[in-house]
Amino acid sequence: MKARIFRRIFLIYAAVLLAAGIFTELYITSAVRENYVANLESHLLDTVSLASKMISFDKPDLDVVCRDLKSEIHARVTVILPDGRVIGDSDHDSGSMENHENRTEVQQAALLGSGSAVRRSHTLGYDFLYVAKQVAAGGKEEGFIRLAVPLSEIDSAVNALRGKIILVMLAVLFATLAVSTWQTDHLRRLLHQITEFSRSLSKGEIDKRLFLKNAGEFTEIADNLTAMSVTLQEMMTRCAEERNRLSVILRSVPDALLIIDAKGMVILSSESVKDFFGDIPAAAPRFAEIVRNHEFTELIGQVRESRIPGMSQFMIESPSEKYLAVRVSPLFYREGELSGFVAVFHDITEIKKLEQVRKDFVANVSHELKTPITAIRGFADTLLDGALADRENAARFIETIRSNSERINALVDDLMTISKIELGVIKVEKARTDIRGVFENIVELFGAKSAAKGLFLEVETDPALAEIEADRNRLLQILTNLVDNAIKFTEAGGVTFGIEGGGEGGRPFLFVQDTGTGVPAKFLPRLGERFFRVDPARSRKMGGTGLGLAIVKHLVKAHGWSMKVESVHGKGTKVLIVL
Repeated sequence: MKARIFRRIFLIYAAVLLAAGIFTELYITSAVRENYVANLESHLLDTVSLASKMISFDKPDLDVVCRDLKSEIHARVTVILPDGRVIGDSDHDSGSMENHENRTEVQQAALLGSGSAVRRSHTLGYDFLYVAKQVAAGGKEEGFIRLAVPLSEIDSAVNALRGKIILVMLAVLFATLAVSTWQTDHLRRLLHQITEFSRSLSKGEIDKRLFLKNAGEFTEIADNLTAMSVTLQEMMTRCAEERNRLSVILRSVPDALLIIDAKGMVILSSESVKDFFGDIPAAAPRFAEIVRNHEFTELIGQVRESRIPGMSQFMIESPSEKYLAVRVSPLFYREGELSGFVAVFHDITEIKKLEQVRKDFVANVSHELKTPITAIRGFADTLLDGALADRENAARFIETIRSNSERINALVDDLMTISKIELGVIKVEKARTDIRGVFENIVELFGAKSAAKGLFLEVETDPALAEIEADRNRLLQILTNLVDNAIKFTEAGGVTFGIEGGGEGGRPFLFVQDTGTGVPAKFLPRLGERFFRVDPARSRKMGGTGLGLAIVKHLVKAHGWSMKVESVHGKGTKVLIVL
C-alpha cells in the first residue's frame, strides 16, 4: 500500500516536472526565435532603408542591380511597383514573377510604411523572413523594396538550444529521480517505523519507544507518538485493575494460571495450563476437575478462610509426572468481598531432580566414607580390646586400617579435585605440547569403544599447528571427557575431533563434533553446570555423573581459553575451544 502511494506521488510529480520542462522548452525556444526574428527584422529594415537610396525605380534592368546589391547585403532583393508588379529581383527573372500586391509584407508597407512576414518555402523546406518598405520620392509613391533572408540558421540555432535545454531537462529529471528515490526511500523507512510503532501500540505493546534518525518534520510526530505511548502506559498502569485485570494477569504470567471464582469454578485459564494438567473440558469445570490434588484443594480452603495468599508444593502424575509450586492469592473486585482466587503454578520438576541428584551424590559419598570408617573403627576397637598382643593379627588389622584410610584419602582427594576445578583453583602448567601426540592418545583410548558401537573416529589436523601452549595432562582430560561424551550420545555416524586455524579473531581452535542426538536449544546455556544432564535417565544408564562438561569448562578457563557449544537437536553437537 505504502509503495503504491509513493509511486503515485512520484509519477504525479514526474509528470508535473516533465510538463513544466516541456512548457519551459517551448516557451524559451519560441521566445529566443522571436527575439532572433525581431532583431533580424530590425536589421533588415535598416538595410532596406540603405538599399532604397541605391535603387532607382526608373532604371532599366533592375534585376542586375538587385543581384549586385544581394552580394553586398546577403539578402534577396525585390523591387515592386505600387500596383504589385515586380520590376527587379536578385534571385529570379522579374518579368516572369507573379504580382506581389497581395503579399502580407507589401500590404503592411502600403498601410504603415513598412511590413514584414514569415513564410515557408515549399521548395527549399524552411522559412524566410520578408521585410518590405515603401519608397517615395518628391511626395510621390514609387513602390516597394523588399528584402528576404532564410531563417534556417536561426532554426538551427534554436534547435541546438532546444537540444541543450532537453539535455538539461533530462539531467534535472534524472537528478530529481535520484533525489526523489532517496528521499522517498527515506520517507518510506520513516513511515514504516511509524506504522510498525503504531501497530505495536494497537496490539498493546506500549512499552516500546519510537526513535527516528534524521527524521526532520517527522521528529515531532515521533516525539508525540512516544509521549502518547508513555501516557498510555501510565494510564493502563493506573487503570489496569479497573479496565482489564484478568487480561493483564494472563499476559504477564508465563506459568500456568487459573482464575477461579468464589464458587470454585474456573472462569479463565492460561494456554500453558494444558501443558501442566492436560486439556480442559469445554464446559466451565470446577478447579478440582483440572488439578486433582488434595493439597491444592486444602490450600484454596485456607486462602478462603484467611483472605491472605498461600503457597504449597505437590506432585502430579498425569498427564506426566511433575513437581509443582503453586501460589494462590485472593481476588477482590470490591473491597471486603471475595470474588475468587488467582492460582499460579510453577514447574519445579528440574529443581527437584537437581536436588535429588545432589542428595544421591551426598548419599553415595556418605556410603563410600562409611564403609572404610566402619572398618577402621572396628579394627581399632579390636586392637584396643587386647588384639595388640596378637602380633600376627595385629599387623593384619593395622594394614587393613591403613588401606581403608588411604581409600578415604583418595576419595577426599577426588572430591577436592572436583571442587578445585569448579572454583578455578587448579593451576595449569602450560608448555609447548605436541598436539598430534595428544590426538593419537585419544584415538588409542577410544578407538575400540567407537568401533564397538559401529562409529567412525576421525582426526582433522592443521599442518601449521603441530604444537600449542597447553598443559598436556589437562588437555588430555579435556579431550577425553568431550570425546567420551560424544561417543556415548551418538548412535550412528561418528565423532570427528582435531584442531583448525583461523577461528574467532583469527585464533586457532580445538573441536569435537559428533552426529548424535544433539542438545535442544533451551538447554545450551546450562551446559557445563555441575550435575546438569539433558537426559538424566540416559546419562545415569551410561554411567555419567553430570560433572564431565563442568570439569572441561573449568579446565578450559584455567588455560585462558574459551568454550562454545553449537548443537542442533537430532543432528549433532560441536564443541569449540578457542585457544
